[in-house]
Amino acid sequence: MAMSQHGIDFTDRCVGTILGAAFGDALGAPVEGWTPDAIRNEFGEVRDYVEARLGAGCYTDDTQMLLATGRSLVRCHGVDGAVCASSCAELFDPDRGYGRSATAILNALRDGADYRETATMLFPGGSFGNGAAMRIAPVGLLFEPDDISDLRRDVAEAVRATHTHPEAVDGAFLVAVAVAGLSRMADYRSFDPVERLRQYSSLCHDDQMRARVGLAADLLSKKVKVDDAVVQLGNGVRTIDSVPTALYLAFRYIDDPEQAIIESVGAGGDADTIAAMCGAVVGAMHGAEALPQRWHDGLERGEDGYDALREVAVQLSELIT
Repeated sequence: MAMSQHGIDFTDRCVGTILGAAFGDALGAPVEGWTPDAIRNEFGEVRDYVEARLGAGCYTDDTQMLLATGRSLVRCHGVDGAVCASSCAELFDPDRGYGRSATAILNALRDGADYRETATMLFPGGSFGNGAAMRIAPVGLLFEPDDISDLRRDVAEAVRATHTHPEAVDGAFLVAVAVAGLSRMADYRSFDPVERLRQYSSLCHDDQMRARVGLAADLLSKKVKVDDAVVQLGNGVRTIDSVPTALYLAFRYIDDPEQAIIESVGAGGDADTIAAMCGAVVGAMHGAEALPQRWHDGLERGEDGYDALREVAVQLSELIT
């Protein structure tokens, strides 16, 4: 058992981060694009893997890019933007549900495009979608929570091939900050989740993102009904409509990582990505052993499946401990 200087099983936190993201992704994939009401009417709650286009327990582009990012960090012992980009391009499987922009960029990278130029291929200012935030959790594992400036720099470099818009970079940075801090925290009950969200808000460079994360803090403080909070925070593919929601749900169900992920799936919309980001955060906070065994057992196997995800998480922990 690898212990960090914080007196915790840091390896379990790393595995929890990576697998938590994969669990959320695989649980949310079958209901991506559904409304919360449609999910409730069909399933009540999505507590277990259900059949989808790729099969029950299969992940999507979210986890594939997270795995590619993690492998690039292990290979380079840190962030190298070119290697992050090439790793994502090498693992790219269009059947995993990639969007139009990501598909075009990853194909261009495969054809030899410069990763420093690809993010603006389709959008002159860069995409403000959540494709950066959904894959960034491994970067957060490499940093102490007070290394804010270095973490922001490396987050921006890790996602540079696909996302340069300030909103997208902010969202990725917040997920990484959450993972960095929570994965090293001995007792999650030692902090105030409302104040933590306000702290995250203050770190944003983008005004709209700052306001939306601040709204998440206010909604959590006021104990607003979860359904009403999701309506106000959003559930879309835009970063501002998904990252604050994922963070809110992770902290709303701070004592119950399983329910946090289930509620993230139930938020509907971009359910797989919201649940993947929430899963990474609660996995960092609680560790893999706190997540349901049935989710471990049911996640897809194969060359890049459960064992590969666990392996890269352990390798990331070994870079630190």
